[in-house]
Amino acid sequence: MQYMLFLFLAFISVIIHPGHKPAMTDDIDVTGQWVRIGPMGPVALTFRIDGMVEGDFGNDQSIEITSEYKVEGDQLVFNDKEGVTCPKPGKYRIYASDYYIAFDLIEDNCAGRLRSTMGFWVRPDFNDRLSKLSDEMTGSADPEDYLNRARMYMAIGKLDLARQDFDQYIRHDPSDARVLVNRAGTRMPDDLQGVVDDCDKAIALEHDNRNAYFLRGLALYGLGKKEEACADFYRAIELGFAILKEAEYEKCAAYWESMQ
Repeated sequence: MQYMLFLFLAFISVIIHPGHKPAMTDDIDVTGQWVRIGPMGPVALTFRIDGMVEGDFGNDQSIEITSEYKVEGDQLVFNDKEGVTCPKPGKYRIYASDYYIAFDLIEDNCAGRLRSTMGFWVRPDFNDRLSKLSDEMTGSADPEDYLNRARMYMAIGKLDLARQDFDQYIRHDPSDARVLVNRAGTRMPDDLQGVVDDCDKAIALEHDNRNAYFLRGLALYGLGKKEEACADFYRAIELGFAILKEAEYEKCAAYWESMQ
C-alpha cells in the first residue's frame, strides 16, 4: 500500500489534469504564488517575473529548489538550477482558470519534478475564493461551478468534498472521461475498486487516455492483480507515459517481456 501511495503522489499531476484547453492566442500568465496541501503537507510554487520559479516544499518560506521556467502559449518548460535538481528540462501543458492551475506532463523523466508539480494549485487566498464561489452557487449552481470547486478542494486536500462535487458534475455530464479520472483520483488509496470502476468508464469513453490506464494500473496493483496492472502500465507507456519504464521496471519486467 505504501508503494502504491508513493507512486500515486509522485504522478498525480498527470492523472487529474482538467481537460479544458486554454486559448492559444497568448501566453498563460503563471506569475505569483500557487499553493497546494497534500498528504505530505503544504507546498508553494512562486513564479517570478524574471523567469525563475522557487519551490517551497513546506510553505515555510524556505526555498528547496530554484528553476528557470519559460511559458509559450499553453506550454511551460522547467530547467532546474539549484536544489534537488533534474538533469534535463521538463515540459508540461498548463491548464488555468480563475480558480486553479494545473500542469499536465508532456515530456519529463524526472520523478522528483513530477512530485513537486503534481496536482491542482490555488492562490494563497483560496479560502476567500472558495467562500465566494460557494456563495454564488447557493440556490442554483452551474455544473462548471461544481467542477471548479472540486478541483480547488483537491488542491487543498479535501478529497471527500471534491468527490461530492465531481459526483454533481458527472450527473450533468457522464461522458467526460477526464472528470471520471479526476474522481478516481479522490478515491485513492481507500477505494481501489471504485478507482477501477471510474477508470473503466473513462477508458470506454476515451480509449487513449493514458492517465486512466496509469491510475487503473495503480489500483489493480493494490488489489493484487499484478499482471493486469502491468498491462495497464505498459499501455500507459505506449501512450507517452515513458517514465513508467523506470518506475515500474522491477515490478513488471517479466510481464512486459512476455507481451513483446
